[in-house]
Amino acid sequence: MTQVAQDKLEHWIRDSATRLGDATEYTVARVHENEFFLLYGVIARTIHFAETFLDLAEDGKSAEAVPLARAALEHAVTAQWVFIVDGGIDRWRLSVEHDRLDHYKTLSEWLKHDELAREVQQLPEPTKGKRLPKFMDMLRELDHDRFLETSYMILSQQVHVTHAAVMAFIEGDEDGNSQLAAPGDYAYAYQATYVAAVACMLARWIIAKLTNDVDELRVLDSLSDELYLPVTLIDQLPEHKRRRGLATDMGGTEPVASRHRRRAGNEPSRVIAQPD
Repeated sequence: MTQVAQDKLEHWIRDSATRLGDATEYTVARVHENEFFLLYGVIARTIHFAETFLDLAEDGKSAEAVPLARAALEHAVTAQWVFIVDGGIDRWRLSVEHDRLDHYKTLSEWLKHDELAREVQQLPEPTKGKRLPKFMDMLRELDHDRFLETSYMILSQQVHVTHAAVMAFIEGDEDGNSQLAAPGDYAYAYQATYVAAVACMLARWIIAKLTNDVDELRVLDSLSDELYLPVTLIDQLPEHKRRRGLATDMGGTEPVASRHRRRAGNEPSRVIAQPD
């Protein structure tokens, strides 16, 4: 891995979070409106996970922060697969429909909530069709040199119950005896930071393409070279699997656009249709 200064990667992640927080409005071609809503939450979570990873690491909890870098990578790769693979957005829509129904069924059982259970029974059955593949299958399809896969596997050691949980709290004394130890800093903090930075780049590129933000795309292209971060994983896909039109703008064939305004706090977004 080409070593970019860690403070530059951290600045990039912070800048991504600031840009997301400051963007109160997006203009999207009407043809991509539903797609924007389906992907925005995944992209927002990607960047929030990356930012919170930094927050925890700076608070002296770098090992505890690692699961957030892993989560950021998982969200970013999933969003890329959905966005760049032909038919990916339709498969994601079906996955969301099924996941939502399964969630509320489980929630009603967990809460033992009879009224919620009745409401769940009234929900329409999800559309039949192909849903998203397993995450590792998506990752391998977009990561032929296995850098992201290897990163994901290494970071996973801090998520699952593995040898890492044992060894992090044991150290040897000068006589070769084992003793309990206080947890130290995560040994691969730089690599975890780089992965979180990659996730932010992959996420920001999707937003820039969906909103046809030419200026942002130029900035991302320049920073991609400077920070050695990929803007997209589409080059890993054979041509016949790629979504058509990604080499050009995402304006679509329809001139009508929608302006999506994010309101403060937990208030819902407001959609303002631009006149023809």
